[in-house]
This record gives sequence, structure tokens and C-alpha cells, in this order.
Amino acid sequence: MEDIVLKMEQNTEWVLLAIFVFSMTLAIVEFFYELYKKKINKWRLGEMWASFSVFIVSQFFEKIGTVVFAGSFIVVANFIPWQIPVNIWTTLLCLLFVDFLYYIEHVIEHRVRILWSYHSIHHSSPIYNYTTALRVSFIENFITWIFYLPAVIIGFNPYIVFLVFVLVLSYQFWLHTEIIGKLGWFEKIFMTPSQHRVHHGSDKLYLDKNFGALLSIWDRMFGTFQEEQHTPNYGLTTQINTINPVKIHLHEYINIYKDLKSARNLKEAWGFLVKGPDWKPNRSLKTDSDAA
Repeated sequence: MEDIVLKMEQNTEWVLLAIFVFSMTLAIVEFFYELYKKKINKWRLGEMWASFSVFIVSQFFEKIGTVVFAGSFIVVANFIPWQIPVNIWTTLLCLLFVDFLYYIEHVIEHRVRILWSYHSIHHSSPIYNYTTALRVSFIENFITWIFYLPAVIIGFNPYIVFLVFVLVLSYQFWLHTEIIGKLGWFEKIFMTPSQHRVHHGSDKLYLDKNFGALLSIWDRMFGTFQEEQHTPNYGLTTQINTINPVKIHLHEYINIYKDLKSARNLKEAWGFLVKGPDWKPNRSLKTDSDAA
């Protein structure tokens, strides 16, 4: 087992390099395709630059976030007295389980506002191309590792858990494009650009749908699947209208702060933090203090 893990560790840099080269190749091809289709304009370039700027900000914290993410797995694994053997079959099983955990994480991020505060950054782009995939908050790595601890706790090797998580995350890059249409039978099992376009749509039909990363089966099983019926309107239900990376990072935190200031009691404040992003307190019934 140790030999297998050691070999995978030695090859990780090559795997990451291959993923990076493949992703950048896709982005360059898409850019020239959009130029050919005359989709590139000043506004679109501004939004693309905004996504890239958010990515640059995230990179300043990338090393620290990775240490927190992977380090937490190793620390927890030291307290687990059992371990699942490492082989091709258990690695595939780990991949399946981590993909399911991603689905759970993703659903919760959409339904708990304090978590939506960082995830909404990824959804804030009103355009949809490969630069949108880069619009990810630096805060994520400091929080999301918690969702994957079950994989370590049940005995999967912490390095394998981290590796398959990176693969699941990397798979999603190619989903962020409009130039790839529907893919037939492939969509019955795997997530595709068509399905992920739905997830980024702000249309009522598309809200909170298609949470999967690698597989589309979780959405089909749990009733969150939606077929793409028309080109989505991308972005948030209330657009932030800025390409400033600092404002993009802070916009939802500012909104939460304003709502917390307006809270009349702890129950309302708690609701603003842990209920859905669109939650509002029911103030239809006036209290005595309100009437006064």
C-alpha cells in the first residue's frame, strides 16, 4: 500500500501539470472561437478580467488553503485505527464517495447563507465561459475540507481522498462553456456543460438545480436535476454589476451585515446566517413594541 501511495505522490505534479495544460488549451480555443463568433466585446472582456482577477486573489492564499485542506485529512487519519487498502478498486470507490460528498457540500452551500456568502462569488458572473470557472473564493479551502472528512473517517487514505477531490474539482473546468452542446447518453451518467449551464442560470426554472460535479446521477436520485430547455440568464438573481475583484469577494458579506443590522432579535439574526439566501423574517404580525 505504501508503495502505491508513494508512486501516486511522485506523479501528482505531472497530473496537476497535465490538468493545467489541458484547461488552458480549452480556454484558449474557446477564446478564439468567441472571437470568430464575434461574441467578444468590451463588457464581456471586463467580466472575463473580473473572473481572472478573483482567481489571482485566490492564488495568494492557495498554498495556505491547500495545507489546511490536505493537512486536516492527515491529522484526522492519525486518529483512525482502521484503513481501507489502497488499490484501483478502492480508489474508484473513494472517487465515487467524494463525488457524492461534493454533491452534499454543494447543496448545503446553496441553502445556508453563511456558506453561500463565499460560493456566490462563483455564481456572480453574468457571462459563462472558461474564465467563469476561475471565479472562486479563496475562502473555500479554509472551510470545505470539513465536508470530506467522512471519507477519511471511514478509512480511505487521506492522500487518496485529496487526490480524487482534486480530480473531481478539475473535471468541472470543461463544464464552463457554451460552445459544447448536449452530449446524448453521456449526460445520463456524467455532468456536462449543458447541465452545468443550468446550474449557473438565474432563471426560476434553473435555480438550485444540477449540483453534481462528476456524476449527474445524484441530482437524478435526489430530485435536483433539470434539463437545459433554453439558454440560461447567468449570474445572481440580483446582479452585482461590478468587475472589481474586492467588491466581488465582499458583496454578499456586506449584504449579510446589512441584514444582521436590521434583525430585531437573535432568531432573525440566526435566520439571516443559516437559512437560504432569499430568506426574510415574517414580520406580518406586529408585536406590541412595533405598534408603539
